[in-house]
Amino acid sequence: MRNITALIFAALTASSLTSTPSYAQSSDVQSWTQVITQVNVTKEWFVYMEAQPRVGDDISRLERLLIRPALGYNINPNIALFLGYAWTPTFMNNNYQEDFRNENRIWQQLLVKDSRWGLDWQHRLRQEQRFIEDAAGPSNRTRYLLRGSYALSDSGNFGLTGYNEIFVNLNSQYKGPTGGFDRDRFFFGPYFKQGPGRYEIGYLGEYAQRFDEDGGRYINALMVMALLNF
Repeated sequence: MRNITALIFAALTASSLTSTPSYAQSSDVQSWTQVITQVNVTKEWFVYMEAQPRVGDDISRLERLLIRPALGYNINPNIALFLGYAWTPTFMNNNYQEDFRNENRIWQQLLVKDSRWGLDWQHRLRQEQRFIEDAAGPSNRTRYLLRGSYALSDSGNFGLTGYNEIFVNLNSQYKGPTGGFDRDRFFFGPYFKQGPGRYEIGYLGEYAQRFDEDGGRYINALMVMALLNF
């Protein structure tokens, strides 16, 4: 059974790698750091806070910062709802020129957990209303992430994880995003758990359309994530 589930997990990650378009017109090497803290207020209610600096231009300058708080509600141990706000300014354009652009978001999320075939799965559906500086109006975007985690220890405290996330813009805005495909993001690497934390480090690849530039861009990034649950 472990050999079968390993093959399934490998197929998931391979399909994610090949789902990224091959026509990216520029590329960058980046470093992403994601720190998430989740504090359980009651059995059902919790507070979520995320900070994520992204360093680009061959890991030399801050390109984007994400500050993403939310209030969450557990419908049951496997299903949770989120309602949050995000401040996500960018500091550079695709040509690595300094170009500060402010952005605020309101977001809603459904998170569903599942276990089958020897893997732990997460389905994450997120809806965003993006208020981008200089854009004619709000941009609405849908995101769907599928994550699979495969334990390499009997305790489940160490293993491999991978995910693929698709982003689609639901409308077009002047000086803002164009409706349709926005980006595809893939991650693969090991994880380990210790105390209240889950930690991941690995490779992240992303093909993204940029509304302020012609064409698109491919990002190769080192991704480090820490999730602390209290």
